[in-house]
Amino acid sequence: MNEYNENPKRYDPRMHSAEHLLNQTMVRMFDCGRAISAHIEKKKSKCDYAFQRVLTPEEISEIERKVNEAIAADYPIGEGFMERNEAAERFNLSRFRKRRGRPSA
Repeated sequence: MNEYNENPKRYDPRMHSAEHLLNQTMVRMFDCGRAISAHIEKKKSKCDYAFQRVLTPEEISEIERKVNEAIAADYPIGEGFMERNEAAERFNLSRFRKRRGRPSA
């Protein structure tokens, strides 16, 4: 892990990867965007999404099935770094804090 991702809590890369799988599943199923907040730890994690209604038990089961299916697929996972301006062209960076003394994206 590099200095930018250090976390004093019990960071678990598997949980971080599961968060990404859940976010993508939610985006694909409900077009709701990524989690509006997330708390990811080894023993307990949560992701909050903006909805105008409560999900049905069937929808929750389908989310669980799809995420577990993606986990079972054992996709390769990697880590890479890029300049902030390149990342801004490819990804939504609105949730990242602006850094003092550095140009914003």
